[in-house]
Amino acid sequence: MTQQHEITALKKYVRATNFLATSQIYLKQNVLHKRPLAHSDIKPRLLGHWGTCPGINFVYANVNRLIVKHKRPFLYLVGPGHGFPAVQANLFIEGSLSHFYPETIPYNETGIEDICKKFSAAYGYPSHANPEAPGQILEGGELGYSLSVGWGAVLDNPDLIATVLVGDGESETGPLAASWYANRLVNPATNGAVLPIVHINGYKISGPTRMGRMSHEELDLEFRGLGYFPIIVDDQGQEDVYVQMVNAMDQAYAMINDIQTRARNGEDVCKPRWPVILMRTAKGWTGVAEDKGKKLEGNCESHQVIVNKCATDKGHLEALDKWLASYGFSDLYHMNEQGELIFDKDIQSLIPPKELSCGRQKLSYGGEMVRALSTPDLTKLAYGPEVPRGHRGFSMNKMGEWMRDAFKLNRDQRNLRIFSPDETYSNQLQAVFEETDRAWQWPIESWDVDMTRDGRVMELLSENLLFGMMHGYTVTGRHGMFPTYEAFSQVVSSMADQYCKYVYASQGVHFRKPLPSCNVVLSSLLERQDHNGYSHQNPSFLGAMLEKHPEIISAYLPADANSTLVYTERAFGDRDKLNILVAGKKDLPQWLTLDEARKQAKDGIMVWDFASDDNPDVVLAGCGDYVTQECMASLVLIRELLPRVRIRFVSVSELNSNGLGSRKFQEKPWMMDEIFTKDKGVVFNYHGYPNTIKKLIFDYKGSRRFRIKGYEEEGSTTTPFDMGVRNGTSRYHLVIDMAYKLFQQGVIDETQHVAITTDMLQRLVDHKNYIKANGVDPSYIENWVWTR
Repeated sequence: MTQQHEITALKKYVRATNFLATSQIYLKQNVLHKRPLAHSDIKPRLLGHWGTCPGINFVYANVNRLIVKHKRPFLYLVGPGHGFPAVQANLFIEGSLSHFYPETIPYNETGIEDICKKFSAAYGYPSHANPEAPGQILEGGELGYSLSVGWGAVLDNPDLIATVLVGDGESETGPLAASWYANRLVNPATNGAVLPIVHINGYKISGPTRMGRMSHEELDLEFRGLGYFPIIVDDQGQEDVYVQMVNAMDQAYAMINDIQTRARNGEDVCKPRWPVILMRTAKGWTGVAEDKGKKLEGNCESHQVIVNKCATDKGHLEALDKWLASYGFSDLYHMNEQGELIFDKDIQSLIPPKELSCGRQKLSYGGEMVRALSTPDLTKLAYGPEVPRGHRGFSMNKMGEWMRDAFKLNRDQRNLRIFSPDETYSNQLQAVFEETDRAWQWPIESWDVDMTRDGRVMELLSENLLFGMMHGYTVTGRHGMFPTYEAFSQVVSSMADQYCKYVYASQGVHFRKPLPSCNVVLSSLLERQDHNGYSHQNPSFLGAMLEKHPEIISAYLPADANSTLVYTERAFGDRDKLNILVAGKKDLPQWLTLDEARKQAKDGIMVWDFASDDNPDVVLAGCGDYVTQECMASLVLIRELLPRVRIRFVSVSELNSNGLGSRKFQEKPWMMDEIFTKDKGVVFNYHGYPNTIKKLIFDYKGSRRFRIKGYEEEGSTTTPFDMGVRNGTSRYHLVIDMAYKLFQQGVIDETQHVAITTDMLQRLVDHKNYIKANGVDPSYIENWVWTR
């Protein structure tokens, strides 16, 4: 096919999709515009965003042209937030909607009526890309995530090209700005490629974009500085914009192919200069040019619904009628005897083979495309029964050993990566470097440690970039871990929320199959941010995620290293989840054998018999590793002071928005009374904010018996133990609270209560004086050893 024939086909294809996108926004009937429009044809409520739709259609058509020409798999990710009418128009023409929804969206006029009537309607189709739409891997409601998700999708998919349409408004967000740096991480020898296309239509909802007011020279300099090769397409240029775009796409494809071929033939391609297309087309291109003297096309006024009073205003209705007629849609199709649409042969020439169409890209559906993960033998990694209780060990080091062995077991499958915005060493996962390295595509100096072109640890100081990459990696069937400092995980709280919405919305979609879990590891916990200070003390992410659907979110707070291993294995075995593992990186006492840890993980909550008495007078509970250490220390103290008092210790290691423990445990509500007794006081020491636990136990009839301890937003640069002191989670505070509960219940008298409280308060005063004088915690705190 000559280029002129291709241009003719592209123009027809884009006319068709622009018509269908416009119809979805405005029409409830007469959707093929077989007669002049009447007010009764217009929806009673007009919603949608027209301005970005023509650009989405223009790019989709050009992507299809490359697929047809090269028979190579492509994903198409749409960053501009609310251009779904355009996406849906293309999915209809390529046949993906009729393939997945044959009953409701057949390939005929009835199918077009469906997508028009239901677009942005109650119980219909959203205004942005969503899991119900075939081929989509990104919940498009929030801007800024498209490019990073695209980079994640191409990892370990060497034949895949992810075309990512980036809006120039979207480009102003932090997550998108950081996403350009992924070219430092992605090895062209073993991974696919991303083709970013920045749609510079010049305007956001009510004003100009940054890039819209930049010259070609300024844009060129910016993207060359980011390490890309910019190719500019401009509808104000001397050459037809369709010709420019065809040439740009061919040039970009050739550059991608050249980079990958050289890398795969053994050349060390340092600083691969991937192409980026900078595409200038008018906002609202091909729509209504102006209305009552107000400029629409090429202005922010075209952002949403233009001529929006068509149901009542004759002038607006005539403008819409003329607009739809301008596409000549009736010339682009005919009906066969069965009533099916048969599009013009030129349009058909741009519809890819079914298995290669963007809407039927198998990588986007999970299920059989998920690459199974072989997991390590925990018995070879865990602390064995010969290790005495209370022996100190490292949870995050053990997690690193698990990941090291997993990388080794899955070396050939290439289905596992770490996305680490904070240094992997800092979070004590360095054991992985016995098996792999950090990925780095720019110069590697001789003194750089653990860095190679094809490392499986993606490390760059941007939480936004790496969480987005993990999103793209997991929803296309692979397995990932995102370890980060707890205090700064809040940076990606909204991204995690969007991921959860994507997974949750996928549950009722028949062609969406289970996906590997997204695993967030929170380390460098607040209890040991004594040296970094108040700014590094923040457990907010945990609380925010525990507001989400319990079948999507699980928070695992293992008390020791063996429990951490069990929950790491659990997390990677989960499907359609976002898991949060909370584990400290400093040495802590080890409490459970591997078998005991596995037993506790079944319910996510367990009475520790070795630390408990039968028929208790008071219950002490711990949720989190550092706070559990304080619980156990307080047990030693109170038993020395009140040897006849009987105490039960409960360890809670799993939370979700339904409450304490696993979902299996929550199916047996009577177990709360069995665990916490029916009438005894409970002191609960929690890793995060106390209000999180208060909300989780609100419906439990015994919740008033609970005294919840946790982070009270108090801290500074201090000593590790003083962090607990300042927030009331120290062993001394726990003894005070248990003594109060015992006094309330009449187990001890007022004299004993006052004596114990006075003793603990004095110990707190002595500790404060000691650390002010010496700068460190006393040895009996720092080197505390548990005894029963």
